[in-house]
Amino acid sequence: MMNYIRFISTALLLTAFTGFCGPLQASEEHDHADEDAQTEERKGPNGGHLLEKGSLTLEVVLSENGGKPEFRLFASDNGEPLAPGTYQAGLTLERLGGRRDVLTLRPRGDMLVSQEPVAEPHSFEVEVALSAKGQNHTWHFESYEGRTELEADVAKESGLISEPVTSGRIRTQAHLFGVVSVIPEQQSRLSAVYPGVVQSVAVRIGDKVKAGQVVATVQNAATLKNYSIKALSDGEVTNRFVNPGEKVSDQALVEISDLSTVYVEMSAFPGDTAKMARGNPVVVRDVHGEEQTSSQIEYIAPQMTGGHIARARAVVRNDNGYWRPGMHVKADVEVASVEARQIVKKSALQEFNGETVVFIRVGDIYEVRMPEFGASDDSFIEVLSGLEEHVEVVTQNSFLIKADILKSGASHEH
Repeated sequence: MMNYIRFISTALLLTAFTGFCGPLQASEEHDHADEDAQTEERKGPNGGHLLEKGSLTLEVVLSENGGKPEFRLFASDNGEPLAPGTYQAGLTLERLGGRRDVLTLRPRGDMLVSQEPVAEPHSFEVEVALSAKGQNHTWHFESYEGRTELEADVAKESGLISEPVTSGRIRTQAHLFGVVSVIPEQQSRLSAVYPGVVQSVAVRIGDKVKAGQVVATVQNAATLKNYSIKALSDGEVTNRFVNPGEKVSDQALVEISDLSTVYVEMSAFPGDTAKMARGNPVVVRDVHGEEQTSSQIEYIAPQMTGGHIARARAVVRNDNGYWRPGMHVKADVEVASVEARQIVKKSALQEFNGETVVFIRVGDIYEVRMPEFGASDDSFIEVLSGLEEHVEVVTQNSFLIKADILKSGASHEH
């Protein structure tokens, strides 16, 4: 099947030259049908692939000198160079995954030069068609780099995981530390109305109380009559300052706090506050990562503290009492968000030949890709270009692919 496809694509290349050298005869088609087979690589005087048929020779060079990578073609007949205007050539690159790059060739000096940039990686099967001296020839050769092959069972045993590239949202976050605190407006300290002696205290620290509930009884020193101290709102007893028998005047007896909602006071450096604004979403986690809750920034202090830190604040619900005042927490504040056409997990990224890359999988074949990246968050990074739609990318243990390629010496061959 593959040979058939190659034969068809070669025939398409040749049709571009029929006006130059006339239609191929049936006998010529038969004679040249085997020219699509892979040609044993030989190096030419310019270091390129040397292709020969009869008296004609074509050298195909991938040059990266002096700017963008380009293909350069040099033709000769019986060892004598042919002027570019006396022959025509076609060049098609077939990449892993089925993408085909058809290159436009134009004369420059003593050679034909491709006009389109040759994108990385320089790993492809090359189809070449030449029309010169009344002859039509085609060749096919492989030029791979950054590629390796692993059988499915070996990949599975190695823990390799591949996932399709998808669209998604990139959420850039500022990572802050904070402390849970009581909302001052939701805390009250109950004091004696008249000086006297505490007769009873009906609550202990941690008790839940309702508005109007009696929390203490005091005997008025002037009248010797008892009067009750009642809770002003629902809440929890967070402090108890007296015991029965103690004399009191105007000091606090009991502290009651409504902890159904609490503050998260976050510490933000200037670089963080410059990105933040009221309304930014925030996810609050305990330091062990066991619980989390969501809220938004409601306040950013207009002044910095002596430690060049500004306070940012969020209100979080605390119906089950998990977020206790004084508790240290981590807070992830979303400071930017972008919808991306393509995203990949950051676990897929590897450093390869000085670039940040990923490795794609097609069947049992793995190959490097050098995408252009954009925005990122903790888990994902945006891909601006350089990856085919829905291609599978190795997202776990991709370093094994890198190591295998480096071991085979196929990292960069031109």
